[in-house]
Amino acid sequence: MKRRALTPTQASRIGRTPITFFVRDGAKPMIRAALADGGYGTSFQAGMVNMLNDLMRSQRRRPIV
Repeated sequence: MKRRALTPTQASRIGRTPITFFVRDGAKPMIRAALADGGYGTSFQAGMVNMLNDLMRSQRRRPIV
């Protein structure tokens, strides 16, 4: 997808692409708690990235970040 000139983009998002997870109502706080309890971080985004990086390393793949 091409970016239009003059389209504002948050600096931390440049060169990244989004992934969307749809979960049932009320699941996000439970997932966030499970990620924190598992040592993956306290924010949903950081926890998911850390968990995926662990999975990638266990499969001898390059981490995603």
